[in-house]
Amino acid sequence: MEKKYAIYALLSCLLLSLGIKTNAQYDAQLSNYWAALSYYNPAYVGQSGNLELMGLNRQQWVGIEGAPKSLIITGDMPIKFLGRTHGVGASMFSENIGLFTHSIISGQYAYQKKLWKGNLSLGIKLGMIKESFRGTGVNLGEEVENNEGEGETIGTDEGMPNTDLDGSGIDLGIGIYYTRGKWYAGFSSQHLNQASVEIGDKHNFDLTRSYYLVGGYNMILNNPLLELQPSAFMKQAAGTMQAELSLRMIYNKLFWGGLSYRYKDSGILMLGGQYKSICAGYAYDFPMSDIGKESFGSHELFVKYVMEIDLDKRKKSKHKSIRML
Repeated sequence: MEKKYAIYALLSCLLLSLGIKTNAQYDAQLSNYWAALSYYNPAYVGQSGNLELMGLNRQQWVGIEGAPKSLIITGDMPIKFLGRTHGVGASMFSENIGLFTHSIISGQYAYQKKLWKGNLSLGIKLGMIKESFRGTGVNLGEEVENNEGEGETIGTDEGMPNTDLDGSGIDLGIGIYYTRGKWYAGFSSQHLNQASVEIGDKHNFDLTRSYYLVGGYNMILNNPLLELQPSAFMKQAAGTMQAELSLRMIYNKLFWGGLSYRYKDSGILMLGGQYKSICAGYAYDFPMSDIGKESFGSHELFVKYVMEIDLDKRKKSKHKSIRML
């Protein structure tokens, strides 16, 4: 299992040693996407009418050395300016994959407008990207087992970076989000400017523009204590597309459980609940892809703090989320 992933790590190092441009996909793959919409779509900030702070950690392909480990922190809230409601937010993303670390810090803004008995939001985000390579961790002089079962030493490559390298660039994203009654839909594009990040003197990472489409509905059942929340999530980047279908059942607005299917990738189990201002959720991915099957699956946990904000002192905000968070 470790040998298989070591091949991917070695190929990545080889690309750096040759000075080859590499297309990089920076966005995290989240099973609890419905709880982190502001990460994918800046138009979502301020939509709940509350101050929301969230931390999310994902451990992908547990058991495979160097597999992706992601951390996301987001915060957003509505504000009142010139008699109109706007949304503002910030997000931080960091992901470690082998010797690489991808990081983005962004500020977000959303313009909100009543439209067709619903609420339309147009968002933009501007951020800074940092790409790092831990060259001091490269070790090609270790003894490995050859085909005959005997030990042999791989020599070092003079062209391989053996020092820590990093570079930075500007990142831009836009989005649109619309909600009416019990349903919502959103579309966004990340890395709109497709920045090229230079690390060192001869190594480049070119970001690939990505697109996201999300939609969902809140169904009240005959039993008023139960709600069903089906949703769909589609993403496209670097010429590949992935679709995900989810269904959560919520009991008394306190606990939920659900299932998701990510096409040709994984089946997902979701559990969670909320108590007063704290909401937490967990997801486990049952792997179906070739590399995923070599692992013990993926784990994801998020915690969210919600505080009500009364922008109009005479009454509470009406822009409440149609999902339980």
